[in-house]
Formats: sequence, structure tokens, C-alpha cells
Amino acid sequence: MAATVTGKALPGTAAEVAAAVLDGIQNYPNAFDMDTWVGLRDIGQLGPEAEPICGTTMCAAGWVAHVTGWTLIDALYENDETDQLVLITYSDGVTCFEFRHVYASKDGINRPITDVAREALSLTHDETFWYDDVRTALIRLHQIAERDRDHCEPDMDAGTGHGAYEYR
Repeated sequence: MAATVTGKALPGTAAEVAAAVLDGIQNYPNAFDMDTWVGLRDIGQLGPEAEPICGTTMCAAGWVAHVTGWTLIDALYENDETDQLVLITYSDGVTCFEFRHVYASKDGINRPITDVAREALSLTHDETFWYDDVRTALIRLHQIAERDRDHCEPDMDAGTGHGAYEYR
């Protein structure tokens, strides 16, 4: 049985996760920004059931964590100058305190957004694309989702400044 958030089934396979991310980006193109992990202006956290509000941005990794049921936390919302000391658990089970300003949280466990996303998309560390540009991220998501990306191109002039994309 698939995990759910408020009655909605969460994507289970890497292809389903990538497809959910692409759908989210299509529905909220202004919330896609490969220059920031997560930007939660005015709210501080974004629950998995919440829709991105105006000013909220997520990179591909942030979108993956969001659609897979994690709450995204921006500690700078409450303190503009310093990161927060957070107990972080990595996918290999290692737990340690780290200073972070953004992270993902679920069921009392805090994880790096990159760790959550890499695991959800079944990627190795070498296969991740979190530090790449918009075009590369969209191409990789389409490949993982097993979608034909020929009908989709980044629209750098969409007015968002973040490389939103549109179907052509």
C-alpha cells in the first residue's frame, strides 16, 4: 500500500516521483528555482499537503522532498542571520547535529533535502543534478519519469527569472 498524506497517495517509484515533480513545476512554474534549495518567504515551512504560495521557491531536490511527503523547513524565516542547530539523520543512519537553514522533516526525523531527493529518485551521489542548471534538471527529471521531453522546453523568458517551463 502506498503511503499517503491527508488521503492523497504519495509517489512510490523514482519515475512516479519525477513525474510528480514535473507536474508540480508545470502547475507552479514560479516556484521552481535551481538557485535556491528552498525559499519559504513569509511562511517558514511548507507541509507536503500545502501548495506553494507566492514567493515560495524550490529547486528540483526541494520539489522531490515536497512531493514525497516531507515538510520543508526554512530556519532563516525566524532568524535572518544564522542557521539553526538541527539533529540531522542521513540515509545511511548516521545522526549528528548540524547548522542548517533548510532541511526536510517527517515523523520527527530531519534530513538534508539532497539526501531525501537522491534516495527518492534512486540516484547515486554521482548521478545527482542539484547543482546543475534548469535545462539539465528538467532533462534529468524527464528521463527518470520516462517522459518524452521534446514537447517541453525551458522558457527563460517566462517572466519568472527562474527558467520556468511551458509545454509547446
